[in-house]
Formats: sequence, structure tokens, C-alpha cells
Amino acid sequence: MSVKLFIHFLKIIMRSRMEYRADFLLGMVGQILGYAANYVIVWLLLNRFTSIEGWAWPEMAFLISINVLTYAIGASFTYSPMLNLEQLMIKGDLDKYLIKPIHPFAYLIASYFNFGYIAHILISAVLLIWSLGNLNVHWGVFEFTYFLFTLLSGSMLQAGGLILIGSWSLYFMKSQFMGDLYFKIKDVINYPISAYAGVIQVVLTWMMPLAFINYYPALYLLQKEENTSLLLVPMVGPLFLFLTIVVWHRGIRQYQGAGS
Repeated sequence: MSVKLFIHFLKIIMRSRMEYRADFLLGMVGQILGYAANYVIVWLLLNRFTSIEGWAWPEMAFLISINVLTYAIGASFTYSPMLNLEQLMIKGDLDKYLIKPIHPFAYLIASYFNFGYIAHILISAVLLIWSLGNLNVHWGVFEFTYFLFTLLSGSMLQAGGLILIGSWSLYFMKSQFMGDLYFKIKDVINYPISAYAGVIQVVLTWMMPLAFINYYPALYLLQKEENTSLLLVPMVGPLFLFLTIVVWHRGIRQYQGAGS
């Protein structure tokens, strides 16, 4: 699918959303208030205990904002198509994406692009800018480039996690519980993983590498750890996304319909 065709899909989706502008705007306001409440809870916690594992409020805000921002970017593409895949299979609607002369993965992503994540992007960007203004980060050309690639890599990791949920549908049909599990795990990285038991740190680093979204980049940017291996963090997202797409394609090749 060409970029021009993908943009055409986005225009159609946006026009349909704007048919109910009040509903769209109210939904955005509701999401902003919901996330704001989560931020306030963490702020109140830190106002009482000062820090968590040595991380003060501006540093915690940095972790949370990167998690939410990268999720919003990645989920804009993959949340709706992947979490709806189970129902598409059950109803037989997935077949229409397989018989059109367009790459089925790109067609599915384009058809379900979600503009609702604009609210997540707005509130997380505001918190990110505030946190950076209150942190002593040395910004050179390399650090700024590293930060941008960190956001891109984190978005790919978030998108890849959702693609795995969709892939589970292709192999085992039912995937709703996987979605619930993923979102519970994703919220864990709002806090530094050093505060968790060793087994959880291993899971978040090597099994479901969500710690590479915000924790490990923060260690480098906030100069909390001098480890040259942290420079490789932006490579994790593209690799993880590639692997999840491969898993998805293998699943789609063996897909034979939901049956009767």
C-alpha cells in the first residue's frame, strides 16, 4: 500500500469521525481527564513519600509520559485492528481483507486507524514537556537524536505488543484475555522496574521488553546509569515490531476461517 493510498484512508476515517464531532470531542475530554487522574494519583503518592526507588516526581512524570505517548502513537495504528481481529474472524469479515488486491496487513491497519488517541498524545506531550523542563538533561545533538529514536522505538514496541494479541487470535481464536493481560503489564512500566522483584525485571526486559520503552532510555538520558549498552535501546523497537509482523503473517497464512 502506497503512502498516498494510506493517507486517503485516513481522510475517509476522519470525515466519518467528524460526522459526530461532539461525541469525538467529548471522548477526547474524557480520556484526558482519565489520564490526568492517574497522574494526580502518582503525584500524591510521591508528595507523601518523596521518591520511588530514588525517582522523584519529574523523573516519574518522564517515565509515564513516554509510556503514554508511545502507546498513543503505536496504538493509533494497531489497537483497533488487532483487538477487533477476534470478532472479524468469528463473523467472517476478515476474509474481505484477504481477497482484495492490497496487502492484507496494511489494508487492515489503514481501515482501523484510530484518531481517538489524539487525546493521549496531547496530555502526554504536555506532561513530557513539563518534566523535561524540570530535569537536568544535557541536550546535545546526539542526546536529542537518541531521544527521538527512543520515542520511535517505543511506539514500535507498543504497536508490536498489540500485534501479538492479534496474532494470538489467528492461532487460537480467543484473544480478549491477552488484551487485558497486556494492559495490566503495560501499566507496570509507569514505575521504575528496579522497584520490582528480579523475575519481573527479567520478564519486562527479555520476555516482554516493555522496559525498553521508557525505563532504559531514561537511565541514559537522566544519567542514572553509565552503560554503553543503553545506546542500543532504540534498536529494540524495530526488531520487535519486525518479529511480531512475521508472527502475524505466519498466522494469516494458516488461517482457514472460523468455521461454522
